[in-house]
Amino acid sequence: MYRRVIHHRYRRKRVGILLLVLTGVVALTWFLGKMTYEYFSRKSAYDTIIREAARKYCVDSCLLKAVIWKESKFKQNARGSKGEVGLMQIRPTAAAKEWSDVNRIDIPSEGMIFYPRLNIEIGAWYLSLAMRKWEKYEHCEELALSQYNAGARGMSSWIPADYNGEVIENIKINSTKRYVTEIMEKYREYAEKRPAE
Repeated sequence: MYRRVIHHRYRRKRVGILLLVLTGVVALTWFLGKMTYEYFSRKSAYDTIIREAARKYCVDSCLLKAVIWKESKFKQNARGSKGEVGLMQIRPTAAAKEWSDVNRIDIPSEGMIFYPRLNIEIGAWYLSLAMRKWEKYEHCEELALSQYNAGARGMSSWIPADYNGEVIENIKINSTKRYVTEIMEKYREYAEKRPAE
């Protein structure tokens, strides 16, 4: 009799623990599925805008997408520590101002710069400007990315002496070296999986 009561009591506890574990597994599965879906859907959410901006400014769409991946991980509302905003981490007082001066329009408000289309437009224009500046160099993408990250003055000490010279190994700022290296790796990855455009 006593054994039967104890067995019955433990059975209820086991059922309760089992239900608790199952609830935890279901909640974890739901959370991981949601996060995975959001990450992968966000990763391709801007492909059309990226391709349009890339064509307009003669920048490889895979390179543009790699910059967005590095700058914001495709988070539209990303904000940097130095005032950079949006997908391509545009500075309202730098790239946005230069872009608006060239286009003879008012500087867009910070809120407007968060909009993906405008943010990618300004970022693609700014990257294209750097690409044209370094187009004679074999590693012009690496130089353009250096300029995008460190600014033209910040990178003056690692510009190669000849047009075929290496860039990444000569970058003096470790964070910029990592930045350029990671984007170039992601660029190659995207280029290998490039869909027909």
